[in-house]
Amino acid sequence: MSTSTINIKEEELSDGKDDIRANNVDVEQSKRGKKRKKGKRGKKIPERCDFKLKAAIKEDHGKPLFGVQFNPYCGMGPDAQQVFATVGGNRVSIYECNPTGELTVLQAYVDPEADEEYYTCAWTYDMETKDPLLAFAGRQGIIRTISPTNFHQTSTLIGHGQAVNELRFSPVYPNILLSASADHAIRLWNLKTKVCVLILGGEKGHRDEVLSVDFNATATKIVSCGMDHSLKIWSLDTEAIQNAIKKSDSYDPSCGKSFRAIILHAPMFSTCAVHRNYVDCTRWIGDLVLSKSTDSKIVCWKPGGEPHLVFNDEKKSNYLGDPVTIVNRHEYAGCEIWYVRFCTDARFTKMAVGNQEGKVFIWDLETSAPNSKPSRQTLESRYCVAAVRQTSFNADGTILVLVCDDGSVWRWDLAQ
Repeated sequence: MSTSTINIKEEELSDGKDDIRANNVDVEQSKRGKKRKKGKRGKKIPERCDFKLKAAIKEDHGKPLFGVQFNPYCGMGPDAQQVFATVGGNRVSIYECNPTGELTVLQAYVDPEADEEYYTCAWTYDMETKDPLLAFAGRQGIIRTISPTNFHQTSTLIGHGQAVNELRFSPVYPNILLSASADHAIRLWNLKTKVCVLILGGEKGHRDEVLSVDFNATATKIVSCGMDHSLKIWSLDTEAIQNAIKKSDSYDPSCGKSFRAIILHAPMFSTCAVHRNYVDCTRWIGDLVLSKSTDSKIVCWKPGGEPHLVFNDEKKSNYLGDPVTIVNRHEYAGCEIWYVRFCTDARFTKMAVGNQEGKVFIWDLETSAPNSKPSRQTLESRYCVAAVRQTSFNADGTILVLVCDDGSVWRWDLAQ
């Protein structure tokens, strides 16, 4: 694999005064295409940048990079190895963030099928050897896992009928993997025995592509979202499901009997009251949920509250599902495309998302009071102009990496 370094002027890497800036701005933005009215005193002076651009490279395959994930098990602190993976085209690349601020390519995996296009990746580890494992999937719906330590593929999971849009590992059971698919279903897998344990979908499931999924901290609930504008919460805390997960751990493929997956048709909660368009990313944050749509807005909400009714032109009400309570709205600008995913750091103190103009917006979640207008920072560079598809913080939130539609990878470090 070869990459090209993006030539950035030295002054941009050092002081960040000109085209790289982090501004605290109001969340109210004018609509795209319209000029913003200037105040009497003119343009607001940018405040000092919290993050500094350290490095940027471009992969040579010429395809968009759709996913990026730091390995969360590398540890924290200055001596921890900072490793992340990117996916795009039929390639998976693994990088290291050097202490000197550079990006180094460690490994690359190229799928033998030239028309494969990977959309998502996720890290876990082998419970026996503690070696890191990387799972990835995309257009063909096949989930693969590799061991970067041993340089070989460890498993192939086949079951989805269409593309896999997102992968998430359980925070409690490292072998348990969630996959969200364009076939309207969510599957729960056991990597150890390579079996599908649970299928979520059906009569009351998603009615279009499932774009994003996430476990809560105790792995007892799943939140999912998709093209049907809905958000659904599924319970894993039942005797039947917990027993199936335990049995999948001890399943022996040589027994001659196939493992029978449980099918869960109905979620415990479902709503369309939060967003009015594709919902392409969702994450748990404690008992609250963060979700994003194509309206340049990330909403923090929780189940419960007053019922939501919308009246159409004939003044007939449409029920939008189970009630929700909106805690906060994190607004930004310039992102009307779908499949742009946000991230939080491990402690849920920061959140970052990109837009289609190459900008990245960061919020401090610790200081965002309920029902207030959260302040944010905007990271931008004159050299980063392609759509930012995904962002990822390292374990302690000191490094932010983002990937773009032009195949570029960008590293921003928290200023000391």
